[in-house]
Formats: sequence, C-alpha cells, structure tokens
Amino acid sequence: MLYNFGLRKLEYRRILPAKDVQEWHKYLYRCIWAPPGCQLPPIETFTADTPIRFSVISQPWSPPIQTVNVPSIRSSAHPFPAHSSASHPFPIRLSASRSNPLSSNPLPNPLTYTSAGVNITAGNRAVELMRAAVRSTYDARVVAGIGAFGGMFDVRALREMRAPVLVASTDGIGTKVKLGAQARRYESLGHDIVNHCVNDILVQGARPLFFLDYLASSQLEPEVMADIVSGMAAACREARCVLLGGETAEMPGVYAPDAFDVAGTIVGIVERDDVLPRPGIRAGDVLIGLRSSGPHTNGYSLIREIFSDMPLDTVFPELGIPLADALLAPHRSYLPIFEPAFAHVKALAHLTGGGFIENIPRVLPDGISAIVRLASWQVPPLFQLIQQRGNIARDEMYRVFNMGIGMVAIVGPEQVESFHARVGEETFLIGELVPGEKRVILV
Repeated sequence: MLYNFGLRKLEYRRILPAKDVQEWHKYLYRCIWAPPGCQLPPIETFTADTPIRFSVISQPWSPPIQTVNVPSIRSSAHPFPAHSSASHPFPIRLSASRSNPLSSNPLPNPLTYTSAGVNITAGNRAVELMRAAVRSTYDARVVAGIGAFGGMFDVRALREMRAPVLVASTDGIGTKVKLGAQARRYESLGHDIVNHCVNDILVQGARPLFFLDYLASSQLEPEVMADIVSGMAAACREARCVLLGGETAEMPGVYAPDAFDVAGTIVGIVERDDVLPRPGIRAGDVLIGLRSSGPHTNGYSLIREIFSDMPLDTVFPELGIPLADALLAPHRSYLPIFEPAFAHVKALAHLTGGGFIENIPRVLPDGISAIVRLASWQVPPLFQLIQQRGNIARDEMYRVFNMGIGMVAIVGPEQVESFHARVGEETFLIGELVPGEKRVILV
C-alpha cells in the first residue's frame, strides 16, 4: 500500500487487508506528527492488498521522521490506539535517521574543490604555460589581455573606415578532437579552430580583428591545453589576429574521462560596401574551387566510424602517408589567397558541414541554381578511400565532405582571368550558375 501525505511519502512492504485500510488511515493521522493547528493533507491510497515498501520523508515543518518499521501487521477487529505505538497490536516505531536526504548533517570528511574533480592549481599552471604564446599575438591595439576579466581592444583605427561593420562567428572543430587526442597531436587542433573561424567571416568579406577561445575537459592537463593554445596563437599571427582571451574549463561529470572540446569566437571588420555576397549574382557566373588540405573540420564522426578498426599509423598505399597525417592535416586558411582578389569576387562559400549541397546555396539569390561538374577536379585519394570503405553514396559524400575543394568563389566570367592572376595558385573551374530553385545540381 502506498500513501502520499502531500510531500510526506510512505511506502509499505507488507500486505494490509483491505478491511483495515480505514482504521490504518486513522492511526497514521495520529502517528505522523504535525504542529498544533497544522492540517495534514488528505491521504491518497494508490493500491490496496499489494506488498509495497514504505518510508517517510520529513519536511521542514516536521521532526526528522525517517523510517517506519512494521515487523508484523495482521488483521484485527480492535481499533488502533490513539497515541502509543507500544500499546497496539501492530508494533510501529518512528525513528530519526542520518540518511535523511534533507538532513543538514555534514559529511564525515571535509571536501575540497580538488576532491570534487576541479584542480585550480592545474588551471593556473595551464595559464602560465600558454602566456607567452598568447602575448605573441598582441599589438598596439591590445589594451588588456591575459589575466584581465575581459580582453580590451582599441578600435580607434576603425575611424578611418567609411562604414565599418563588425562580423562575428563562433564554431568548434567537432570530433576531430578525439583523433587528435588519440594521436596525441594537439597543436594542429589550435590551427583548426582559428582557421575555420577566419574562413567563416572571410566569406562575408571580413578580415579578423581578435579571437577568443574556449577549452573544456573532464580533467585539465596543462601541457595539452598549452599545446592547443600554441597552435591557436600561431594561426592568429598568420592571420594578423589578436588572441584576446578565452576560457579553460574543467568539468568532471559533464565530459567523459579524458575527453575535451575546443571552440572559439572570432570578430572581424569589413566596409559595408564590401560585404559579401555582392549584389549582381546571376546566371552565367562561374564557380571556381580552391583546394582543401583534407577534411578540414567536418565529417569526423563518420570518419572515425569508418576507420575505427585501423591504427592511426597505418599507411594505405593510396595515401602514401600515415592515416593520422592525412586525417589531422590542419584546416586551411584562405585569407592570404583572397585578400588580393576580393575585388574580383561576387561571393564565397566555405565548404564546411553540409559540403557542396548545403553551403553553396547559402550565398545564392532566389531563382539561381549552381551546377557542379564533378569531373572538373581530381578528388583526393583520402576521400575516395573514405567512400570505398564506408560504402557511402555519391550525394552523401558531397553533402558531408569538401571532396578536396575547401572554398568556392563565384566570379563573373569577365573576371576569371584577373581572379586567377591574383590568387597565385592552381584553381578549378568547377561549374556555373543557371536559372533554378536555389540548389546545387551535381553532374
């Protein structure tokens, strides 16, 4: 039988005959203490004649009643006595218990933050190890950086711009971190997150100003965190971007043991008149693809599933290098390539999650589709190997992976030669725009 006294709950383990239920109710009202004038809520009986365990949870307005021990309950014609549990035929003892979850009794041993899984000393050591790398990205624009409650960045130079627009983006690098941890290659993960974010604001025409990182783990390893930040700092220097601040979080119980995550936020600047995509995108414009350095930072949950039974030092004949080298190649930054060619570009599409199928339509106007000609470039062996081992359909590959093309530029046909001259590396004419329903057509 299960009784519910509002927030006071009783479970009983023995069988109580149905004919004794009402008398049992009366006795419980007398047995459960309440201060004078306090009206107990009605008893709700869920089942009868059913063996159910019971206990009592006391509330702030009651003494610490915790257990009700009933060694034997038998049917009786005698009414339950009013006050003394010793005088009735069903012995009942109400007792306080230290196991009361609402008790304020202290734990037997004092706790510390470290014993709970958060090591402040390790966090401080991580900051010291990464301090030099972070400072290496500073310039005269930094007013307050590492150690301050918030990074401060001088924006007086923006007064020279006609109509400056800030562009911000936050991203992560997904489960590539698990492969990095497996191979114990951490610095490249720092390059990954910065370059990914740089490219995401590049497609809107923006140059980076500053970057903020977020590192979280189940158990903080200062040397690992410092290696990741070292990679971030190197990528920031290449992009002329300040690593202005960040967070290093240790969260046992949230992340699995030995797990960590890497994310970041970037803020950049662009003149309003130079924001991409530009007006005037139309049928007849062409798609120009630039090589990727590998899968970049997308598709790694699928990649890990495909190669789960392969050691990372495996050398496939198709690759000619260890699997770890192919899979952990840092995400490429396209900023140095496009800076001299911005004036000749109508739009850019960063082929991240969603591949060709999802990303190119993001920069297309209504009424325009993109034809992508798959024979216009050679898909790198790594993607061919992924498709073969995973038995993945063609369209799924182009929806998940960049297939060797990390950035797509939309250029007017009259600007193609000028664009090629300024980019300074091999590019691929991979398709064109046609009237349609704002989608990608693979041919």
